[in-house]
Amino acid sequence: MKKIGSVIIAMLLVISMVAACGDGDAGKSGQSKDAVTITITYATGDELTAELIRARIAEFQVLNEHITIVEKLSNEGAYLDAIRTLDAVGEFPDIVEMRDTPLFVRAGKLGELPADITSMFESTIAFDGKIYTAPLTETYPAGIIYNKKIFNNLGIDVTSIKTYNDFLNVCQKILDSGTAPLVVGGADIWHIGFWWSFFWHNNVSVATPDWLAKRYVDEVSFTDANVKAAMEGLTDLFNRGYVERGWASTAESMAPSILVTEQAAMYYIGPFVFQQIEEADPNFEYGFFALPNAQGQINVLGGTTPAGWAINSETQANDPAKTEAVYDFIRFFFEKDRYTDYVQQLRAVPSLKEPITYDASEQFQEVLRIAATADNRQLNWNQHIGPNELPPGFRNFCYSLTAEWFLGVSTIADGLVIIDEEWANLTREFNPVLRPE
Repeated sequence: MKKIGSVIIAMLLVISMVAACGDGDAGKSGQSKDAVTITITYATGDELTAELIRARIAEFQVLNEHITIVEKLSNEGAYLDAIRTLDAVGEFPDIVEMRDTPLFVRAGKLGELPADITSMFESTIAFDGKIYTAPLTETYPAGIIYNKKIFNNLGIDVTSIKTYNDFLNVCQKILDSGTAPLVVGGADIWHIGFWWSFFWHNNVSVATPDWLAKRYVDEVSFTDANVKAAMEGLTDLFNRGYVERGWASTAESMAPSILVTEQAAMYYIGPFVFQQIEEADPNFEYGFFALPNAQGQINVLGGTTPAGWAINSETQANDPAKTEAVYDFIRFFFEKDRYTDYVQQLRAVPSLKEPITYDASEQFQEVLRIAATADNRQLNWNQHIGPNELPPGFRNFCYSLTAEWFLGVSTIADGLVIIDEEWANLTREFNPVLRPE
């Protein structure tokens, strides 16, 4: 099992000291309140993020002795499916890390957050004028994390990668040396989304930001030439042999280890894995660069998303004690010092209105530079709400089908027809453009 980061260990030591010695105000308030139990669920695909949340849950319970938090988690399959399963068996959590916000808002599962919570954030995304989530972070660019030793040994200069074709030449040089150029955590279906997004942005959405809204009114199709070009570029990486052969059974949590043990030279993902890489090997030397498109432009992820902590509407309507416990946890999570530690360990951009500063590594300074100078920044295709919102379940359907192309099970041309058909099926009942209600 991967060791817990030093900051988390320090946090847990503080928790132990508080438990042993008592925390005057927290202990007294805990004794004067009736006991309450709330349930929580959050995504566990990224191990570091899950550890950080878990540590905060533990600390919160120590400081609020009357509150017990029961975790309801699933370590298998897609996170959306795990939440749907909990809902189906009548166990929708009191507080949930929500990623598919519009889906659950429409189902009446989420409660509107109070103004004293929503006002803490620099920006939020409203759904029909109401705010349902407290955003954990802002979105920052994905890019290539690379092994400096391998690059230096092969004489590869990162600054010479001006176009996507330059990047392919680098991949070939690495492959010829006997090392896999790229690691992909394909066992976690969401991981395919990083590469999908790169090709989608550069071939489709940068030129047509409202492409999905146009699809809802049949002005465009997934069988169009630009979408086909995007998927051909994505599949080409695998066909060329540039992706480590075990990708289909590689969990995202395994990818940092594959990188630091030099089984692969590069890893395309966001800066939230920097900490995992450093824990896997503190002496590992790595860098980060943005992946250019064919014309040399830098188009990256960025912006505020509708994801974040949300409250169960039934809890909010029927149980004031649980509701207050949920609100207390959210406020606790975003307290300045505690939240600063959270974003620093994740190398994430903070979402709070209150200024948050922390020492940034060389690699994260490059992330910040890329975010500030990119030719285009936009949310991932599955992060929009309203006219450009994806139909429920469509993202994972596409990613699963894409994996079949990489394995040679089906063709891109046939697959895009199937994707278009699935879109038609899903949008018979869901069309935020023609039926925004």
